[in-house]
Amino acid sequence: MTFPDIMEAYALDPTPEHLDDLHRAIMSAPTYDPLVTIGTAVAPLARSGDHQGIIDALWAQMPGIFLSPAAHMHLSQAHAALGSEKAAARERKFALLAMSSIHEGADGSEESPYPVLRIEDEYTVLEAARQRSQAQAQVTRGSGVFDVHTLEDGSQVWFRLLWRGTQPVS
Repeated sequence: MTFPDIMEAYALDPTPEHLDDLHRAIMSAPTYDPLVTIGTAVAPLARSGDHQGIIDALWAQMPGIFLSPAAHMHLSQAHAALGSEKAAARERKFALLAMSSIHEGADGSEESPYPVLRIEDEYTVLEAARQRSQAQAQVTRGSGVFDVHTLEDGSQVWFRLLWRGTQPVS
């Protein structure tokens, strides 16, 4: 199956099995980098108003950044600024799909960590929940490797690092 086929299968039927396939396809892409910093990459382009540059830069990293909520929101904003509302709406839907792929069946607890494809996704999830990490630690358990963020109120949010795990990805 091609990447578009795998992506479409998940979009049309967002089951854990289809999400596993999509995660594997993203992580096997030559453009995949779990340490990518999308916000940093697009910031100078956004400051200069180079909306087409944002689109070009992010598309050059596909499919490795697919399911990145931040990437899809930057793409949506850039398309909207260029007057392409249909493309902007499509990217907003992908941003929502990306967030739901992280939240689906998980609550961020130690028992039910959020699965993430990139470190930046952790901060996107925290920011969307209006939470701020005060400390972060990496924890290895039999089921994988996790980033654990301690928040301002002392609570913790757990993220499973899919590229470092030993279990199936969803």
